[in-house]
Order: sequence, then structure tokens, then C-alpha cells
Amino acid sequence: MKDLFLVEPNKIYQKSFENYALAYKKTNDKHYFNKYKKALENFQDYLSDLHNYSEVKDLPQGEVITSTFWLIDKKDVVGVVRIRHQEIECAGHIGYDISPDCRNRGYGFQILKLALENAIKIGIEDVILTCNINNTASKKIIEKNNGKLLGTIFDEEENEYLYKYSITLINN
Repeated sequence: MKDLFLVEPNKIYQKSFENYALAYKKTNDKHYFNKYKKALENFQDYLSDLHNYSEVKDLPQGEVITSTFWLIDKKDVVGVVRIRHQEIECAGHIGYDISPDCRNRGYGFQILKLALENAIKIGIEDVILTCNINNTASKKIIEKNNGKLLGTIFDEEENEYLYKYSITLINN
């Protein structure tokens, strides 16, 4: 775990990221595969989209600035984290996922820990996170990173109940 780090998405990891996306296809996880399939169709356009989301440039109406990072273990992409510069209702500031091929190995804890360090640099003092109430792994990851449960909310768009957490990064 000492060789883990976050990088901004880039061409150096193209083959590894393509394998990452295909792992979701292999497990029939349509939600995440659809999120990443553009990388398989046109990697450069995919990178451009991520770059544009990290700036105010060409940001679609109603979207917030989002910095995306890839969790790298040695030379492989094992996770993706998105840090939204503003809280989004039912999604919070941070969303992350770990490759289906790499789960239950401690990567989830590490990706959130590293993302929190980046959130401080962005200027976020109190991070809001959510997870499906049935997602025990994510619940444990958030709580292990000092997440304090704020309560339960209902996401009408996804038709699911979520736990809502806060992690205070800066003590006043």
C-alpha cells in the first residue's frame, strides 16, 4: 500500500485505464461502465472532458467543477475519485470507486484518505459524502476516515436511501 498515489488522468495510464473500464463491463456494472466507456471509444476526448470539468471551461449547465484523480498502485489504475468543488445534493463532495478486480484489499480507505488531502488543497473544510445504505464497504471506508453520520436521506433520482456523512478537515 505504500506505493499508492493519486494522479490526474493522463495518457501514460491509457492501457491500464481501459482495462479498468473493461472490468466493469466484465462484471456487468452498467453504471460505472457507462461512466468510463467513452475512454474506450476516444481516450483523448475522454481526457479533455475530465480536464474541462476540472476548470470552469465548457462546463455543462448545472454541473460543478470536479477534479478527477486515478489511484495508482505501481503502474496500474485501481480506483477513481471525483472531488466536486461544491457539495451536490445526494452525492456530496467526493465520489470514488475501486475496480471490481481490486476490491477488499484496502484501496477504498486509501483512495478516500488521499482524496481528503486534495480536498484541503481545493479549500473544502467540511466534506460531505453519501453512500447507499446497503453499501457496507463504503460505509466502513467513510467511518474509518473519521466520517460522522449526519443521517439518512432519500435520493429520488436513483430511488434509494443514502447515509450522509461529514468529515471535518480543518479544525477552527
